[in-house]
Amino acid sequence: MSNSLYPVFLKLEKLSLLIIGGGNIALEKLESVLGNSPETSIRLVAREIIPEVKSLQQRFTNITFHERAYNDDDFNDTDLAIIAVNDIVLAEQIRNDAHQKNVLVNIADKPDLCDFYLGSIVKKGSLKIAISTNGKSPTIAKRLRETFTETIPDEMDLVLDNMQSIRNQLKGDFNHKVTELNKITTQYLSDGAVSSPKSNLEIEKLINITKIAQRKANIYLAIIGVMLLFGILGLVVYQFNLSGDIQDFLNQDNHIFYWMLFAGFMAEIVAGSMGMGYGVICTTILLLLNVPPPVVSASIHSAESFTTAAGGFSHYKLGNVNKKMVWVLFPLAIVGSVIGALTLSHYGEHYAHIVKPIIACYTLYLGANILKNAFKDNKKNRIQPKRRTNLRMLGLVGGFIDSFAGGGWGPLVTGTLIKEGRIPRYVVGSSTVAKFLLTITSAITFIFTIGIHHWNIVLGLLLGGVFTAPFSAMLTSKLPTKKMFVVVGVVVIIMSLVTIVKSLF
Repeated sequence: MSNSLYPVFLKLEKLSLLIIGGGNIALEKLESVLGNSPETSIRLVAREIIPEVKSLQQRFTNITFHERAYNDDDFNDTDLAIIAVNDIVLAEQIRNDAHQKNVLVNIADKPDLCDFYLGSIVKKGSLKIAISTNGKSPTIAKRLRETFTETIPDEMDLVLDNMQSIRNQLKGDFNHKVTELNKITTQYLSDGAVSSPKSNLEIEKLINITKIAQRKANIYLAIIGVMLLFGILGLVVYQFNLSGDIQDFLNQDNHIFYWMLFAGFMAEIVAGSMGMGYGVICTTILLLLNVPPPVVSASIHSAESFTTAAGGFSHYKLGNVNKKMVWVLFPLAIVGSVIGALTLSHYGEHYAHIVKPIIACYTLYLGANILKNAFKDNKKNRIQPKRRTNLRMLGLVGGFIDSFAGGGWGPLVTGTLIKEGRIPRYVVGSSTVAKFLLTITSAITFIFTIGIHHWNIVLGLLLGGVFTAPFSAMLTSKLPTKKMFVVVGVVVIIMSLVTIVKSLF
């Protein structure tokens, strides 16, 4: 027998609903209705009403209870009725009375007597999917609801908002609009499982738009930062005759400031071209120069406070930030970063012979991952089984590792979320904003624990990155990505191995 049901979504909050029955079945129906349409006007009539049902009135003032037997007049001014009684004879009588008043009826667990079914509802923000098995198996419908709820990304509501904005801005006739929207939704919904040249082109366009906006933001911030920096420095040097002190500052610690200019320059080129690697490059260079581990992480996070601010602002303006994901990630990420910073501050210098090889082993692992990405077959990895990682624990571990090792948030957190099949643009944007918050926290923690005597390193990293930002934007389109992954991976591996050998022997 074919399923002749026609699904219709009702604006239930504009209708009047009558529920007859006050037991557990009525409670289940009430929770279903209120979960989807919480402001629906509901009258409930029953001889006995269980306390769990009565307690709902404390949260929903739009429910009225009548603890008495039902009568025909209850169907007056009623649009729909749900019958939740255990007596089949009484249910049929109520159904006949309702039909006399032209009221449609749903009788719980009696599909043959129903005028309409209450489907299992999948909700993701503005998206709703109603599931019905034509009354044959509500259990299957519930299991399907759970499956769809788990599978559909939480970012779907942001996608719908963006699609509405795009639809309102499109020009042209109806067919043209449908064609353009189909191209974009192919990218959003296929999630890489089904790909075509046209959808790939749209994805590339979106990625390029994001990169261009980030480059422009970096260039503007670089120009403003350089102008302010030189203006303030020039004024201070002139007013207080500090040229000699500045020369001493730049030359201290065996001219490490100039090495940091080089490290910042290299790290920014890598990060601008590959979208990752800033912390890895800086950490390996600083460890190779025998900088104490606490100063390594403190310096990198102080400098990254500015670069992650630029990236986070760009993603926020482009609508790439899932606020819910950020709010889940960053609280425990901050806790993890504080624990990592305190651990490194208290034990990093006294036990440098142990801590340095540990961090170097981690950067060695990251270098191997970078090298692995260079030879990864993207087509083979398009379809991935979707597993949901606990975001809070991921944030905690990512914050600790990033703070303790001087980097690693991107490969661990961003990489894990993308591998799960989440929408990449929201993963990258949300992860960048969370990274900015934990970077600030980590930098402040290090300032209070080990002081600010490492500003020559911070200034070198910062200036190297700021001066390089405009050039890295131009180099991104010219440098071959695969070769960059290979070169950076090999360099990080070699430098990490050298650090391990120097620490152990």
